[in-house]
Amino acid sequence: MKRVVLALIPALLLGCTEEPPAPPPPAEVFRDTSAQIASQTDVTAARMAGDWAIRQRFAAPRTPRSGMSLQALPNEALQLSVLGGECIDDVCFEEEILILLEKSGPGRWTAQGPQAALPNGELWVMWMEFDSRTAAIGTPSGEFGWIMDKNITGGGDRITAARDIMDWFGYNVSRLEEVDR
Repeated sequence: MKRVVLALIPALLLGCTEEPPAPPPPAEVFRDTSAQIASQTDVTAARMAGDWAIRQRFAAPRTPRSGMSLQALPNEALQLSVLGGECIDDVCFEEEILILLEKSGPGRWTAQGPQAALPNGELWVMWMEFDSRTAAIGTPSGEFGWIMDKNITGGGDRITAARDIMDWFGYNVSRLEEVDR
């Protein structure tokens, strides 16, 4: 009799547990992940530092909408600063979100700690113009990408070059959207 009762206890406990939460929907992918991709090896935290305007982006959740600031830290780390917030009854609140990006390889950084402003995984600088004014950023997973520039206008030739690189690395550049200011 004891064996029967002991054998039923795990079954009873399983019946009392809640169902596990449904997995999140799969992320939208903006690139052919079978295409080659690379990061630019001479991109450093010092070159990334400064205020950036996102000029074109894929409509993906968990990405800065229009701009950011990057500050170089020791060990080639970066501190990303973006403005975020929400609107309730036409009253908008802004807050600064700070994210530590640790260098994970040449031209690659990974967000540390819990945060909701960037996708998970490595951020790759696929291309940066030689004067560090324009860069194409993305992930090997293709879940997001953007073209950022030090200015909110101008530099059409650099934006075109960034688009060409993203296209070369398998991104569907027809889905890039201009960022309204």
